[in-house]
Formats: sequence, C-alpha cells, structure tokens
Amino acid sequence: MNKLLIVSGSSRLLKEPKTPIPAIDRFDGLLIRSIRHYFGRLKNVDILILSPVYGIIPPKEKIPYQEPISGSWRKAQLSEDQIQALRKANLVTMGKYLSKKKYDEIYINAGATMRQLIEGLEQLVPKTTKIVYARGGGIGPKTAHMKDWMQQQL
Repeated sequence: MNKLLIVSGSSRLLKEPKTPIPAIDRFDGLLIRSIRHYFGRLKNVDILILSPVYGIIPPKEKIPYQEPISGSWRKAQLSEDQIQALRKANLVTMGKYLSKKKYDEIYINAGATMRQLIEGLEQLVPKTTKIVYARGGGIGPKTAHMKDWMQQQL
C-alpha cells in the first residue's frame, strides 16, 4: 500500500545557511522535527511539505531561507485572492504527483489556514483513497497522532 503524508511547514526556519538546503532540513518546527525522526525509515510513504511561500514540495527539494508570511504560517494573514492563487497552484502540483502514483491513504497534518491551500484535494484522488486528518486540539495532540500513524508505517 502506498501512502502520502502531507504536513505543513513551520514559521520556524533555519536561517543558515542562506544557500538552498533540503526543505526537511530548512523547516524546524515540531511537525517537521517529528518527521525527521522517521525520515528514510517509513515504508511506502511519500512526504510533501506545504508552505505558503514554497507551495507543496518534497522534503528533499532544496529551498533558500525566506521570511515567513506575516511572521507566522500557523496564523498566516492571507487574503482570499492569495488563498485562491496558492490553492490553484498547489492543486496543479498535487495533480502532477497523483498522476504518477496511486495512493491508498493520504494523511494530512495542517492547521485550518494551511488546509485551505489544498482544499479540493479530495476531487483529485480516487474515491477508494482514504484521507486521514491529524486529530487533536492543538499542535501537541496532532503531533502525537501523526507519530502514532508514522510508527504504524515502519
């Protein structure tokens, strides 16, 4: 079974080096640090990172340091036009990923603001694809839920 993990990047970024480094190393928030612990050991799991600056990107894609939008991606101040433009671009990118590989399950761990940037994803996957959202009230419980999910994929 092929699975896809979509996680939002964080506003906590490593400022150095200024030259591009893999996204999994550049982002340094709790969710990404949790994924780093399992990265490379997850079986049949692809990972994509969602950010309002870089769009939806694979963890090994090299990105430069860039300031977060409005200081925090968790509470990004995005206009409706920005949300729609980012959503459109992200869904095009997702369509390309999904045309190359069929996923039996997609696990999404992103806050309400970030989920808006991939709204409509369900329309791109077969009805047989299970979509699971991180559960819990707040970052801690959602991270714990994601860790449990990742442990099942080892």
